[in-house]
Amino acid sequence: MPGTHLEMDLKALDVFACPECGAELRVARREEGGSQNGKIKEGQLRCTQCPATFPILRSMPRFVSSDEYAASLGYQWNQFDKLQLDKFMRNDLSRERFYATTGWPEHLEGQRVLEAGCGMGRFTQIALETGAEVFSFDLSSAIEANFKNNTDAAKVHIFQASIYKIPLRREAFDKIFCMGVLQHCPNVKQAFMSLIPFLRRGGEIAADVYQRHEGVPPLKYWARPFARRMQPQTLHTVLRWTIPPLFELKKALYKIPVAGEAIAALIPIGPLSHKPKLDYTDEELKEVKILSALDMLSPAHDHPQRIEDVRAWFEEAGLEGIQIKLGFNGINAKGKKPISPPEHHSRPNH
Repeated sequence: MPGTHLEMDLKALDVFACPECGAELRVARREEGGSQNGKIKEGQLRCTQCPATFPILRSMPRFVSSDEYAASLGYQWNQFDKLQLDKFMRNDLSRERFYATTGWPEHLEGQRVLEAGCGMGRFTQIALETGAEVFSFDLSSAIEANFKNNTDAAKVHIFQASIYKIPLRREAFDKIFCMGVLQHCPNVKQAFMSLIPFLRRGGEIAADVYQRHEGVPPLKYWARPFARRMQPQTLHTVLRWTIPPLFELKKALYKIPVAGEAIAALIPIGPLSHKPKLDYTDEELKEVKILSALDMLSPAHDHPQRIEDVRAWFEEAGLEGIQIKLGFNGINAKGKKPISPPEHHSRPNH
């Protein structure tokens, strides 16, 4: 039956751990008709050491009770569940960003990869194409969109969890990536540092985060205090009412001789075309602009960082081979966990 391999696979259960105490989990309950071939659609996981229990709903374990601060992102990615998928948009934008940020090879067979903050699964798809086994989570209901988008995948485990309480066994992953996520966390440094314990010795981590600019803040930071007072559904409706007419107005202004281009530039919705790199129709580009505006204005948190601070995180985490650069999404950073743990020299007795 199509998609059944995406039900929770009990063979992956040994990689999960209680986010409260770190102990092993076991299946405490399966709904009638809710399991098939060692995979569970509906049921419950229970910690073997503490009283914590976690539901399995629609084939995915849930380790949080709500979207918390990520609710707007859950709404966003379930509304725009295809718009950033390479195969849907007929481009390689996600693929290009994934490899530019990670620097990883295209073949990772036999490796286990953790994706922190999956959204609707645009990078999940790219990671799966490497042949790796991918564990992918998000705090928000965006996991529903990721699940739909990766129905045909055989090596993916999607679950809902907080980046601050990751329900996995430590040092279980060869690779970890976190893209488009950190700036939307309440404590950005803590979110990054929470990933390090799950990386194996010799494993690599790659992440990106918005860059903080000195001086006058970008226009979105002037608009966010007003936009965030709206429910994401309301903001989405407002953007649908305003962006398509503004797009058409800007298009018309460009046709005015001499001053038209300068006047059109005052309409802050970005370019009217991304050709030749991205061949969008006008209707697709309007959708892209609505999504971009929603992504900029609705998240509860937006915390850009300084490049020197990101480097300091990687150094504090004890990573080596650190590479920090500007690229997609702002600051791109990667590093490797040393194969040998650092030596601790005790003071001699006198």
